Amino acid sequence: MNNFGYLIRQGFKSIWHNKLMSFACFCALVVGLLLVGLTTLTMADCRIILDTVSDQNEISVYLENEDSVDSVKKALEENSLVQNISYISPEEGLKKMVEQYEDQKELFESLPYNPVPPTFMVTINDIEKINEAVGQFEQLAGVYKVNAPMDFASFIRELRNTFAIVAIVLIIALGAVNLIIISNMTRVSAYSRRTELSIMHIVGATNTFIKIPFFVEGMTIGVISGGVAWLICKVVYENLYDLILANAGIWISLGINNILNFADIQWFMLAVFCIVGALLSALGTVISVGKYIKG
Repeated sequence: MNNFGYLIRQGFKSIWHNKLMSFACFCALVVGLLLVGLTTLTMADCRIILDTVSDQNEISVYLENEDSVDSVKKALEENSLVQNISYISPEEGLKKMVEQYEDQKELFESLPYNPVPPTFMVTINDIEKINEAVGQFEQLAGVYKVNAPMDFASFIRELRNTFAIVAIVLIIALGAVNLIIISNMTRVSAYSRRTELSIMHIVGATNTFIKIPFFVEGMTIGVISGGVAWLICKVVYENLYDLILANAGIWISLGINNILNFADIQWFMLAVFCIVGALLSALGTVISVGKYIKG
């Protein structure tokens, strides 16, 4: 136990004895963790925005006549794919059409009958199943036509997949870059102490005994870097969040008003930043020191 305490203390002392290298590792980790954190939050918000936008698309279910309104409504309400239903009567539909094409108002007034059919506007709970939903709606008695934004649905699916791939690649790449940078910086530090490492090895110190102070040094720098990166990320993200809320009217249609509130996830994010920072720094340190000792 005394030996272990000694090794822990040596790890903390190493940070101060190698101030320049420790500071360089700290800065590299802060920047890397900040980029990873902001990238992750941005991708999560993009996912929320895409989900919100996809929820706003509607399928138009046109009925043959008003006699089938009740039966079709009941069938739609019982359908597990349906999230929301709104009914537009022929009169309401014609009124909206006249408002939309106001410059051709006389044309509508001269019509011998109302050409607008009774319509249900249906939002489904999973845009991925839009084809399945359309097929089911077309089979309902009293329905003569179903219109769905197939191109829009396909675009949203592709965009979701693209964002998922980009997010994974960026996070892995940034993590790898961080590990390489920390390893190289620690390697320089270990190189400057190669004589000390060699002497320790000659006098019988085990590889574990030699590595533990470096491991403690790396973990400490990683935890501190994670805390600082989290604080910067919190300040940057919350300022952007407040800016968006201050102009919410512009963004509501895009679903940006539903983005993550940092306060809801701040402690989880702090834990992740510190744990990832500690692991990256400790792992990079041990990998580098391993070059100068056997095993």
